[in-house]
Amino acid sequence: MMKKQGVIIVLVALMAVVLCGAASAADSSINGGEGNISDINASEEVDPVLWVNVGYEYADDEINPEFTVTDSNNDSVAFDKTKYSDTLYKLNFTYNGVTNGTLFNVLVQAPGYVDQTQQVAVQQEGTDPEFVGGATFNMQATENYKLGREVTAKADQLLDFDSADDVLAITTAGVPQLNGGTTEDCIEGILNGSNGKISYGQGNLLMLRQTAVDPVDFAFIVKRGTALYAVCFRNGSAIPVYQGTISEDMQVAEWNNLIASVGGENAYSFASLANAWNAGAPADLLREAAFHGHVCQGTISGYTITQALLKYYPPIQETSGGPGSPGDITSYKVLGVPGDSDDDAVMYFLDATAGKSGYAGFDTSTTGANSSMVGFIRWNSQTSSGDLIVMRFKREENRQQFEQETGITLDNDLAELKFNTWILGKINTNPEQLVEFITEKTGLTEEQYYYLLGTASDIKDSNGTVRIPAQETHGLDMDYINSLNLPNATRTTSTSSDGQLTYDEIKQIGVDAANLAKQVFKDELGIDLEKDDSDLAILTSAGYIYLNGQTTEATWDGIFEVLGSRLSRSTLLPIHMGLWKPLWYAFVLRGADGTTLNALYMRYDQATQQWLVTNGSDGKKVNDIGPAALNNQTQLNNLETVLPDGNFFNIQSIANAWRNDPAFDQLVTFLFHDHACPGVQPGFFITDYIFENIPLEDNQSYTYIADSIYCKDDSLIYLLGISPGMGTYLNQRLPNDEVESELLNGGTEEGVLVVWDNELNVGYAYVISFKWATLDMSGLTTSAASREAMIAAYIDMYNGEANARVQALPVTTATDERIITESEFNALKQGGTASTTALEYLRGIPVRNLSDLIPVEGGSETGSSSQGTSTGSSTGISTANGSGASKFSTGSVGTTGTAVNAATQTTTTEDGSDSAGDSGSAYEVTKAGTQNTDDTPWGTYAIVGIVSVLVLGALGFFFRGNLFGQ
Repeated sequence: MMKKQGVIIVLVALMAVVLCGAASAADSSINGGEGNISDINASEEVDPVLWVNVGYEYADDEINPEFTVTDSNNDSVAFDKTKYSDTLYKLNFTYNGVTNGTLFNVLVQAPGYVDQTQQVAVQQEGTDPEFVGGATFNMQATENYKLGREVTAKADQLLDFDSADDVLAITTAGVPQLNGGTTEDCIEGILNGSNGKISYGQGNLLMLRQTAVDPVDFAFIVKRGTALYAVCFRNGSAIPVYQGTISEDMQVAEWNNLIASVGGENAYSFASLANAWNAGAPADLLREAAFHGHVCQGTISGYTITQALLKYYPPIQETSGGPGSPGDITSYKVLGVPGDSDDDAVMYFLDATAGKSGYAGFDTSTTGANSSMVGFIRWNSQTSSGDLIVMRFKREENRQQFEQETGITLDNDLAELKFNTWILGKINTNPEQLVEFITEKTGLTEEQYYYLLGTASDIKDSNGTVRIPAQETHGLDMDYINSLNLPNATRTTSTSSDGQLTYDEIKQIGVDAANLAKQVFKDELGIDLEKDDSDLAILTSAGYIYLNGQTTEATWDGIFEVLGSRLSRSTLLPIHMGLWKPLWYAFVLRGADGTTLNALYMRYDQATQQWLVTNGSDGKKVNDIGPAALNNQTQLNNLETVLPDGNFFNIQSIANAWRNDPAFDQLVTFLFHDHACPGVQPGFFITDYIFENIPLEDNQSYTYIADSIYCKDDSLIYLLGISPGMGTYLNQRLPNDEVESELLNGGTEEGVLVVWDNELNVGYAYVISFKWATLDMSGLTTSAASREAMIAAYIDMYNGEANARVQALPVTTATDERIITESEFNALKQGGTASTTALEYLRGIPVRNLSDLIPVEGGSETGSSSQGTSTGSSTGISTANGSGASKFSTGSVGTTGTAVNAATQTTTTEDGSDSAGDSGSAYEVTKAGTQNTDDTPWGTYAIVGIVSVLVLGALGFFFRGNLFGQ
């Protein structure tokens, strides 16, 4: 047997040498081939065999490659795959009319590597009736994957991972753009290059939430005893900028050296996360801190407040809320005062995000509230009553106690690192001393509920009578809350036991789930689930939810061990959930037709320590949840029984969005939002628009005050680099009739964007408006199918691809430009004045020049070249594809893409979940044709580019202000 395999390998190698002379192994796509199909054999079925050898640029990569075979007409060919060695694969299939020289196209794909395609000819050898072909693929890593591997190898060389007690990696990679795309491949490089030392499931890989225009940075930290040592890299470079201590015990000179090397923001982010990790902070707290940007007292306080809330006022039921999507429900409504990190923490741990109407907050300090306070409403929509709880973190008391116990004065960042460690110790010993319950009331009425949270539309009885009129959000109004005279609430007195499972035991739960899924798919459909399959998505609550008080991210490593699925490959999709939810997995396999989604759902039973597999009324465990099933009401009803935990919408919406290959930044935003819907997608386009048309300069930052609040606010928070905890996202829900755009016909005034300049101490304020796309919804009979079609249309628009349902594209504008003072900025953050909303207040500010606020001796001050004068409230920066306009420039409203002729039924999506957006790229990359695509050989690009440049040069286009100007 071994001799026969050896002969086969030699033959394959010889054939590969011959084929390499005739077929390209380059990074290109072959659109069919000129086969030599004889009429004589046209009706005969033949069983061709393709021997394919796949090697990787990094020899230690053990990746199961994905193959696609098409014929000379570019039609798909189904085949069986057999693995013969670490690199050799046999692809055999049945095909009509094969003759010597018939060509087949073989596409090879692997995560972290550039797709490669070759044309492979099959031949008969002597009297052998088989037609055999062979090819060798030397897979080349993507530039981003190389970067991840290189920084990991360099850090390992300098820090010696093997001799360390533990290893931590922190990176901004993921959403930031580099080398023509998002940077999840950098993370893939870290994971594959660390030889198992770093993984998602061990909790020692932290992704800092960053924007598309932020740099890609890395920090690797090792622990040796109590000492921490780091190697840091900046701006997408594999050359270290810092090597040394990152311990809280470092000297001032060492701290200053760290800041000088990596920058102040990175220094505190890296050091605070590393020292909290060293102090034993829970993995979910570290992930939330990475979402927020660093570990600080507010991050830890939000974690502590959440634990106290769940202990004494656990969730009873989910509260209906949001503008219409079935996924816009939360168990708590959160009232905050943005500016303290605790708001981000409670929003994160409770899955009470702003986009699901779970969070409401602006500066209500004039009412007696402050940023250390957080309010919670536990609402019962069936009884129309609720509990109102207000807590605060005892910030000053804790800081004073720390200084008394340690003798350390909290007046610098190094002291803050020590304080963080001290606070984490208190969480483990006496967490309740850190927080105070200010208000514990019950009997909150519907009128009071809507006064605090606001409602964009009238709340009506079944007969149409207005019960609660539309009104703005009042947030954490302590004067109002204290005036209610509600009865005291009763705390729940429950005991909970902490689990004692090890990492390996929790990991095994994931292994068992994956193996069970393989067995069910094999038994029910005859399908073998392959490892590293990009057509298999695994959705889960793991990583967010607890088992007996323990975090569950270790199950991710179990899933990866069996099926090779993980977030950096867009195949393991942890869905944001409240930490009290059950542990479940959904295994979803995309069919060859691109639309079928075979799904298997299972829930973990803590009592029996077994996975419970659910089935429908027909007994099937594996069921299609793709577009066809969603458009069949009978099947929809059946699927509700297959997924019995109230998460069917979350799972099917994200699975169907994933089916359409969204960009990584879209996908992680869907996961954060906890479902996919049309309503979350305008945030993608608005963010791109802002980056392109209103970019930041040195010493500037964004603040956003929302007034039309729905799902898109979550995508703005995730992608624009803003959040309540940072004090840069505030919301004041306004009635619908107050946000109808006066300047963009059919558009909505989404919110006020302020670019604040810390150096000049002035701001540039705009009203951001958005108009939904018009889509053709003909042929769809259920709301679930309509939503799926809308989501798919938006993904296509964002990727710059045509979609037959798009009739008119969306529009984004920035209008009502004003230059504002600090006091005016503060008034905006307070929701305006007693008689105006923030939106009305902004429009009341006079139009003026920068020189009106900052006079300069000997002349006027107009700021930098991108900061001109405002042209008044009737003009603004135009829209969709982005005009490249600078601050306060003017332009006309426009659209992007190609509008496709529609059929009968049309829908203009509106405020809420059933809505859509524009498709402009806002930063250094285009969203189509990146290095991972197989559309055109790079050599062709180069030739076309050179010819184009020569032609343009001859036409005289090389002058400032035109195509190559600026």
